[in-house]
Formats: sequence, structure tokens, C-alpha cells
Amino acid sequence: MKNVESLEYFKTLDIGVLDDVRSRFREETYKAGENIFIEGDISKGIYFVASGTVKVYKSSRDGKEQILKLIYEGDSFNDVTVFSSDMSPASADAVTDVKLYLLSRDNTIDLIYKYPEISLNIIRSFTEKLRYLTSRIEDLSLRHTQERIANILLLFDGQRLSRKIIADIAGTAREVVSRTLKDFASKGIIKVEKRDIIILNREKLKDSAV
Repeated sequence: MKNVESLEYFKTLDIGVLDDVRSRFREETYKAGENIFIEGDISKGIYFVASGTVKVYKSSRDGKEQILKLIYEGDSFNDVTVFSSDMSPASADAVTDVKLYLLSRDNTIDLIYKYPEISLNIIRSFTEKLRYLTSRIEDLSLRHTQERIANILLLFDGQRLSRKIIADIAGTAREVVSRTLKDFASKGIIKVEKRDIIILNREKLKDSAV
């Protein structure tokens, strides 16, 4: 995992404070495909990804998924439940084998009272999350499917994404993703090697994302 001082919540803290924070983490591990929690579950607290990838998503009654965000090493998720409702507003699954560090609600609140500067760091982190979700809403409501897929490739450049995950983020079908990737490849914009999607011409891909 990234050092605790690299995490957005704690990066401005002194070493002694970081030791206090580190002592409150509880480790959890999940296998690829395993559920971490489902929407409506009582929250156990904030999760920090020590290794691996997690998807946070909403599900419709017919089982269709809409991925809200992919969470990578060093990122946090389920934060909002500590400060508002104690119920998880979305579901989370392990995309790969993952190791997580859990910080309970009580520990989070206690740390904020002991070290008020954490509050400012949390506000900064929430601001970035809000900006991301605002851009996701814009993608889903205002952009065409090809534009959404191009934007996803740019956003997650260097990360392994299956066609299903791209489809779930873009809010479309896997067949549409496959056709779009094939079209991009035929134009020399990307190269697809098994599960690796390599961007060959970033400027052309940006043009496709506009």
C-alpha cells in the first residue's frame, strides 16, 4: 500500500499522528469477483485500497450494473457513510484480489476531533470526488457512446479494463464497446492486446472524446 502519509486524508500529518492513524486500520482481504458490501448494508466505515482494484456500482432490478467508479491502490471509498447515513449508498466488489484497510466511523470521528486538520483534507478529497461524479453525470447524459468510451480509455489509461467493465462504466452493451474498440484500432488510435488496450494516438482519442 502507499504510505499512510500519501493518502489524501492524512498527507499533511506529523509522523506521530500517522502512527495513531495506522494503528486504527483493520485489514480485510477479498478474492476477485467477491462482494465487499451491497447497497443498503450498514456501513462498517471508510475503506482504503492497499492493493488491487475495487468497483463501486449501482444495480437495477433486472441486474444491470452501472459502475460509478473504479477504486485503485491508495484511494478510498464508502466515505460518505461516516458523515451522513450509516447505510452504503452503492455496492462494491473486488475486481481483482484486493487487500483493504478499514477505518471505522468511530475511529474516523475520533481522529477528526483529535487532529482537526484532517477535516480540511477530507473536504479536499470530497471535492475531488464530487468533481469526478459531476463529470460522470455529464458523460452519461450529454455524450454519445463513442465519446464516453474514448473518455474512459483516457481516464483509465494504463489500467486493465475488460469490455464488460468499460460497458458498465459507459452505460452501454459489451457489443457496442467491442465495435468501438475495433473502430478505434482500425484508425490507428489504439491497439488491443488481449485485455490490454494501448493508446497509440492520444490526440485523436481526445478528439473522439469531445
